[in-house]
This record gives sequence, C-alpha cells and structure tokens, in this order.
Amino acid sequence: MIEVKKVTFEDVIRTVESPYPDFELRRGKTALILIDMQKFVLGEHLVKAAVKAGLDEQAVRGVVKDYEVRVRAAVKNAQRLLSLCRRKGFDIVHVRMQGPTDNPKHTAKVNRKIGLIIPPQFKEGAFIDEVKPLSGELVIPKTNGGALSGTNLDFILRNMDIDSLILVGFLTDQCILATSLHAADLGYDVLIVEDACTTRSKQLHDAVLLAQKDVCAKIKPTHEVVKTLEKL
Repeated sequence: MIEVKKVTFEDVIRTVESPYPDFELRRGKTALILIDMQKFVLGEHLVKAAVKAGLDEQAVRGVVKDYEVRVRAAVKNAQRLLSLCRRKGFDIVHVRMQGPTDNPKHTAKVNRKIGLIIPPQFKEGAFIDEVKPLSGELVIPKTNGGALSGTNLDFILRNMDIDSLILVGFLTDQCILATSLHAADLGYDVLIVEDACTTRSKQLHDAVLLAQKDVCAKIKPTHEVVKTLEKL
C-alpha cells in the first residue's frame, strides 16, 4: 500500500505562490527602525498605573511578570542590533509616541479614544535608556499607531534612498504590525526581528508574526540578523 503524504494548507499556499524572497541587508538602503521603545511600555509603568487605579499591587505584579520578562528581553536584543547597526554604518530611525502638546485634540483619534495621550512633558514617554538615540540620529514623533501613517517618515526614507526596513520595538500586534503592513504596501522590503519586539501575550505575538511571515515580511531572530550584519 502506497502511503500518501499528508498535505497541509500551508503546503498548498507554498505550492501555488512564489517563494517570498529573502531580506537583503545593505548599507545606504536598509534602515533600522525602533518603534515606541519608551518607558511607558515597561512592566513597572503598568504596575504603577494599575495600582494607582486601585488594583492590588501584588496581584498586578504577578500577572505583569511574564510581560516584563519578554519586554526586557526584546530591549536587550534591540540594543544589540542598534549597537551593531551603528558600528556597521546603517541608518537609524527612532519612532516615538508623542503628541505635539498636552491637548488631546492633537493626538490621533484612535489613541485618544483609549486615553493614550503622551504629551512632550510626560516623564514615562522618555526613551528606554539602553536604546535611546545618539546625537544626530533621526527621531520621528507620532500620535497614531503606524510609523508611516500620520508622519513624514516615508518621505524622509525615500529621500535617503532607503528601500528596506528592519523593525524592532513595541507592540507587535499594534505599532509593529501597522508599520509592517503599511511599509509593505508602499513597496519597502520588511524584516521583523521576532525576539526584539513583543506584546501583551506571547500567543498574540506569535500569531501576528505567523500571519505576516513570508506574506508581507521576513521574520528572523536576532542572532540570525546579527550573524549577517557581522559579515558585512
């Protein structure tokens, strides 16, 4: 009896579609984009805000612990990539969530509706120390999710002759996802570094990356990207 190989839906898609091309790292053409790597995404900020709102601190710390571990790991990996990209001469762009004033009307409606107002003077809106910009590195403020919508980042990147983006930062299912999809639609090649970003749950993080993998972006771990960069 001839054994028939089990065919998955993934097999069908990979058969009828052309293989998604690999991501090419090139100085002068590739930029590292760090998205919302700010202190308000850290677990400690969530703990303080939740306790202030009346929740039990011990209980909050218990449920935030896993998130904080993943965030810290993502920051460490992003720091490693940032240091290497600087050394190798790649363009760096820091995108931050920040309104031009403390007036809610000056923040995108989508964030206004959930109270995500980050005025310039907000202490927790500062960059995380390990990945804060150096003098001369580009900083782009935004009040919405995606780094390309509501900003002039696309205009700037095209003037820089950039055609491919490495994305790291927060949160995977929100600003990383919005930026990745928009960038792909605009014609950029996109690489998401899977362990240099995260979101509220690992399951959601994994699902978002699976949905994008070889559809609109390449998904690779930090060590693979570092290995390629070190060869340049």
